[in-house]
Amino acid sequence: MLLRYNGKMSGSATTVDLDERIAIADAKIERRPSAPLSLDPRPRRATPLSQLRATLEPEARASEAFADALVSLAESQLTHFPGNLFWDFDAIAAQLARYDREELREAVSLSRSLMERFGMHSPIRFRYVHDFMYGFDWARWVAQDPEARSSVPPFGLDFLRYIFGRGGELIEAIRAKNDARYPPLGSNEGARNPFEFIREPREEYRLMRALASRELIPVRAYELGARGEFRHDFRALRGEVARELGLTRLP
Repeated sequence: MLLRYNGKMSGSATTVDLDERIAIADAKIERRPSAPLSLDPRPRRATPLSQLRATLEPEARASEAFADALVSLAESQLTHFPGNLFWDFDAIAAQLARYDREELREAVSLSRSLMERFGMHSPIRFRYVHDFMYGFDWARWVAQDPEARSSVPPFGLDFLRYIFGRGGELIEAIRAKNDARYPPLGSNEGARNPFEFIREPREEYRLMRALASRELIPVRAYELGARGEFRHDFRALRGEVARELGLTRLP
């Protein structure tokens, strides 16, 4: 049986509490081994959460809940993907600003729960949240049924519900020990890599930078107005670039 998300956001917080939480989250991102890198092809630092709040909160549909939602999302990433390399929250923050309060509540709960499911403290144990934040998962989902799904934006509720459920399916397969691509990992093993190319930090950095420079990123998460592209097989293209860079794993 699939796990259920709890449907709860963080409790109400005063402005001082939110200011402090956002400052703490920004400081933690700043201290990441990769620093707060952006995947923007023009090399720069990722937009701080405090700046995203200042830009988006005044126009957010649920302005009183927006900042709490944004920092809750960042805190979840820091907890479950501590080895993440790129820290662009622009696009997902802009989507959070478009939600009314009830939609925002569900979106944050789903996002936090799926990060818990896919992150380093779960049986799945992925090191990076790049496939989610930069749209590889979304593009593949939309491409499977463009007529029905092309109107769903990156980080739209229908997609978040899907990827949350997919995480539950993977956990069940891992626990059942019947999936060759997703076997159980031993306690002394590192992050899971089901791909045919190396995803250690140095190699992941090179590959993601190369993809961004060639405009092969489905969702430009470093842009507030990112819409997403699904009309290419980004999974296959990523594999091609990895082979070109010599990152293919040995059999």
